[in-house]
Amino acid sequence: MEAPFRIRSDLGRIVEGGFAYPLGVQSGGQRPRVAGWSRGVLEADETHPETLTYTIAVSHELVRPLLHELFRLLPRRVNGLLELGSRDAYREVDVFIGDDIDLDRFRGTWDLFEPILLEDAMLGAGVNTPSPFLEIFLDPDKRIIVHVESGGLGVIEKILRRFGVERRHDEDIQPIRSIADLSLRGVLEQRPAAMLDSDHLLQELRVAWKLRLDDDPDRNLDARGRDIGLTLWRGLAQVDQEDPAGRRIGQASIWGVATCRRAMSQMIRDHIASDEEWELIEVLNLDRVALDDRPPELDALTSPLTVDGVLLYQVEVLGTAPGGWDGRDG
Repeated sequence: MEAPFRIRSDLGRIVEGGFAYPLGVQSGGQRPRVAGWSRGVLEADETHPETLTYTIAVSHELVRPLLHELFRLLPRRVNGLLELGSRDAYREVDVFIGDDIDLDRFRGTWDLFEPILLEDAMLGAGVNTPSPFLEIFLDPDKRIIVHVESGGLGVIEKILRRFGVERRHDEDIQPIRSIADLSLRGVLEQRPAAMLDSDHLLQELRVAWKLRLDDDPDRNLDARGRDIGLTLWRGLAQVDQEDPAGRRIGQASIWGVATCRRAMSQMIRDHIASDEEWELIEVLNLDRVALDDRPPELDALTSPLTVDGVLLYQVEVLGTAPGGWDGRDG
């Protein structure tokens, strides 16, 4: 299967002190003082056995083969993981956790999008399995983080020895900022009908890995766990309609006020259901927005917000699919 994207060919890889960065680092990358691995221990409690955490920091050329060797430890059923910088006004990072899927399905998708996962320094991705517990995660700094029950100690360290990765003090492999400030860049070519950014990647992985946002849909919590009540939300939804020339596809932008994600999502569904022109295919994104970032059409909106409901609804027509084709079919 041909990948629906292309990595930019005009990017030079930054190498500093023999340590190669992902292409997504433009300058000022964070690297360890020395390459290697460290191990921490999370003590057992009433619900979880003792767990070991391995932090592995190696130069770019070792990341892929080391990950592939670790993936060989996975059982037949796994859960995909994705971490992205958030557009939500009250959270810096969005974490997505996948439902239980076949390993072949996870690996097929990973292999297809692996160049992005390895090179984009603004996202992290991985996989876990609950019994026995094992998690393998490639963080945005492209360190490999492995969580494993203590019984897996031998096999993990055997793999690290085979790759010549040495044990280090934890502080020596934590990322350190180089003299220049960290600057990141996109790694995807901008070309028609191709994947352009992490939003498109999220759409693909959400389906393939059955991802869901790790967020309480019934509470409106900020990064510190405080319930902040009514907030402004912006949703993007894919919509369509029958047309004599075929099926018209559109993208709906919906602004509203709600007390939680589930309430806003339901308002979006109800509002589009009442629209006699468009039908909802899927809610693509839903984020909270600071009042200062509201569009000009909502300038009259003031704080504190006191009433929930949809405030603004607009649909941009993206095109018409040939008659007889439905994006929801096969």
